[in-house]
Formats: sequence, structure tokens, C-alpha cells
Amino acid sequence: MIDQSSLFISAGICAAALALTMLSVWLHNRDDRFLIGWTAGMLLLGCGVILYSVMPPDNMAIVATAFTMEVVGFVIVFVAARQFTGSQTSLLQVSALLLTVVPVTLPILLGFDGLGIMIYNFLAGGFLAATAGQYWNARSEAPSSMAVLCLLYMLAALSFFACGTILMHEAEWIMGARPDNWAEHFNAIMCIVGITGIGALSLGLNHARAARRHRLEARTDMLTGLLNRRALFDSMATQDLRPGHAIIAFDLDGFKAINDRHGHAAGDAVLRCFSDAVRMNLRDGDIAARTGGEEFVLVLRDASFKLATSTAERIRAIFAENEVATAKGPLSGTASAGVALVENNGESFEEVLHRADTSLYRAKAGGRNRVVAELQAVA
Repeated sequence: MIDQSSLFISAGICAAALALTMLSVWLHNRDDRFLIGWTAGMLLLGCGVILYSVMPPDNMAIVATAFTMEVVGFVIVFVAARQFTGSQTSLLQVSALLLTVVPVTLPILLGFDGLGIMIYNFLAGGFLAATAGQYWNARSEAPSSMAVLCLLYMLAALSFFACGTILMHEAEWIMGARPDNWAEHFNAIMCIVGITGIGALSLGLNHARAARRHRLEARTDMLTGLLNRRALFDSMATQDLRPGHAIIAFDLDGFKAINDRHGHAAGDAVLRCFSDAVRMNLRDGDIAARTGGEEFVLVLRDASFKLATSTAERIRAIFAENEVATAKGPLSGTASAGVALVENNGESFEEVLHRADTSLYRAKAGGRNRVVAELQAVA
């Protein structure tokens, strides 16, 4: 039969191996900074468990060091989980969490190792339960995987609570030896199973999130955050246009001159300024895309002639009123727009967009900084 120390050493090795795996993943994708937290946390947990399992348990300095490493490891894993699920943790909060080391190490250094280990078990269970709560709150991202992840964290938390409860019941505050009972064996087994399962699920979730991010980046214009041309045409290829839909084609006036006179950084700021004006006027179901250097397209659902032209006019007016700060002083721009409404069922996106482009060309020819809707101009 495998003894308790061997089980905990195995758990420590599993944690250290998982830490190195997460580090290698981070080295290939350094945008996922929470992987650094997971790596550091798991490495501290693994090293702390191994240190306590192989060194003399009556050396209080070593015992205190081992449990300090473990408590700090749990804190870092919890903070990394918050980062993964989109929650922010301030430096003050992290400092307060790290202070939980004191009620664990102080009794151990004073010789009350049983008391310190009992407090450690309850703290570890609390951190694991809180980590499970973070993933549960974010379960909509991947319901099945997140639910299993929460279950593993909670089972590990229960094993620590069991260890703490037995130590509290026995009230053996000065031990000089490692606790040895059924709860400790259960805890060691849960750590091995939990670390393995949590590691596999966490890496799977990270890979799935990275894949979604790459798909989004492939569809997004990185400068403005709107859809790119390919994403727009792909989206419209799977959606039917019907009467009541409208397409607005925009073009920024004199944009090449802006780049030539003020530089490309100023030009980029102007493009972002215009995309902000577009985004302010989007409704649920509307689609906006940057289709070229200074060209934009807006697809409106359930839009009357009046709503489509007034939307284009609002975007034009907001953009004309806003200024962009440059090294040569404030800079403003204007835009022209062409509006076309879907007239019949079965019209293709390309056909309606061509009519919107024709209106846009008329707006340009008519003096720019205006909206033209089919055969009617709106100043």
C-alpha cells in the first residue's frame, strides 16, 4: 500500500509538472498573462508539498516555510482564476490575501504546528471554494467544462475542510509529526486527481478561448474594432435581405490628404473617431464594417427611408463635429454617405451595396460632407 508521504510527493510532482506545462503554453501565447499566475501558484504548491513530505516534520522552520509556500500558492491560483474570468484584483486585495500566511506560520514557529496546520487546511479549503465560485460565475463561457472544474475544486476544498475538522476535533495543537488519518489520505488522492483534472480542463478552456479569439481577430478590423470586409460579406452571404432593410456606404472625404499632411497616426485616429460615431448609432441586429482604407458599410434591419437617412446624417454630423488631437493641432474630418433600401425579396447584398455606392458617388460629386439616399439628397 502506498504511504501518505508518497501520495503527497506524487501530488507535488503533479503540481510542478502542470506548472511547467502552463509555462510552456504561456511562452507560445504571452497575451494570456493569467497563465503566469497559474504557473507560479502551482509551482509553489508543488514545492511546498514536496518540502513538507520529505523533510523532518519536527523542524518548525522548515514546516513553516513549506506551508508559507502553499498558502501563497493558493492565493496566486485564486487571483489567476479571477483574472481568467475577467475579475480585477487590486494590489491592496492581493496584499490582504497574502496576510493569511501569518495565522498559519506564526503558531508553527511558536511550536504549535497542529494549530497552524489546522488553520492552513481551513484556509486552503476556503481559497479552493472561492476559486470554484469564480469559475461558476463565468460558467456561461463553457457550461460543461466549467461545471466539472467547479466540482473538482469543491471536492479538493472538502478534503481540506475534512483534514482541518479532524485536527480541530482531536485538539492536538503540538504534534511534531505529520497528521495521519483517513482525511489526509483522501486529501492526497483528491490533490492528485484534482490537479490532473483541473490542469487538463484549464488548458482546454484556455485553448478554446484562444481559438475563439483568433476567429474573432480574423473577422475584426483591428484598428476600429468593426467587422472587416471578409466578415461582412461572409455574414451577409448567410442572411436574406428583405424590404425594410437598408445599406449605408460611407467614405471619409479627403482622407489621403489627411495622411499626407498629418501622418498615418493621425489618419488612424480619424478612422477610430469615425468608427466611434458609427458604433454610437448601432442598434441590436445592425452590422457595421470597415471595408477598405476609409470606406465603411452599415447594414440596418427594419429601417424605413427616414430612419436610414437620419442615421446616416447623425453619423455624418457627429463625425464632423468631433476633433482629433495631432502634433499639428486639432484635426477634424467629414464623410459622405450613400443610402439604398432593399426594394424586393431576393435582392442580393452586392446589388443593394452597388446602389448605395452609386448614391455615395453622387454625394461626392455634389460637394461631399453630405448624405444621398437613392435619388434624394439630405443636407
